[in-house]
Amino acid sequence: MKQWLAERGVHYLFLLFSAVLGVAVAVVSVWADGAQGADKRQWALIAGVSAFGVVLITHFEKRLVEKGKKRAEDRAIRAEAGMAQLYTTTLRPLSDKIKAMAEFYADAAPLPSSLPAQTVADLDDRRKDILDQVLAGAVDLTAPPLGPSYLPRARCSFYLYDAATGGFTLEATFPGYRPPRTVIDPVGAAHMKNEILGGGGKTFRIDGEQVTRSYLIPEGTGYEAVIAVPVIHGTQEIGVLSVDAPRFADFIDPHVTLMESLARILAASYALK
Repeated sequence: MKQWLAERGVHYLFLLFSAVLGVAVAVVSVWADGAQGADKRQWALIAGVSAFGVVLITHFEKRLVEKGKKRAEDRAIRAEAGMAQLYTTTLRPLSDKIKAMAEFYADAAPLPSSLPAQTVADLDDRRKDILDQVLAGAVDLTAPPLGPSYLPRARCSFYLYDAATGGFTLEATFPGYRPPRTVIDPVGAAHMKNEILGGGGKTFRIDGEQVTRSYLIPEGTGYEAVIAVPVIHGTQEIGVLSVDAPRFADFIDPHVTLMESLARILAASYALK
């Protein structure tokens, strides 16, 4: 904050000097108009020095702007590198271990076929809490809100897969003011099954380069970028977790690792069912 104020102060100081020198050039030109001989040359010299000062200040300010942009770019590069390291070395391994532990527990001590209704309701509530946190976390960590409205720009959704019908039904989404389709059409469902959930699961990304369009985002939705990841417990294909963003540039490679990690955490919650 202090650095920003200092930079703005220098900017306004340069602006003030430039304005003063600009006015000086105009005033001196008027005064020199009626002068003759040495006086005229003196006024011309003053006008030249003032004009040179304007050019010099403009040059210095441009250099400051360029340095500011370079610092911002360097900070962005360092932030992306730190994000990649955090997701790759911490979040991803941790989510893998949580998922493996949940699957081990579910296989070693499966829940009885009949549970008290209250227990079932409690498990569903806890699973919903995890799902809500996964959706909100994906939105906040991929395409954070921008001013002045600060409304969420990304949208994260989770579709449950029905193995009997081959269909996908929306289980939850965040934020709620721009919901996606509640039921995926047969063509889109086949795409999600074959490209994302099937074959052990694989991540699908619309990045504007390798892939530019998908059934996951119909035309006119206001989103163009997608990262979709499978949610699988053992051999059970649970569903697809996807996050959408308004622009391709909103997503970077570490966001893929983030979504894969969140999908594993979500799968762990469904393992205990």
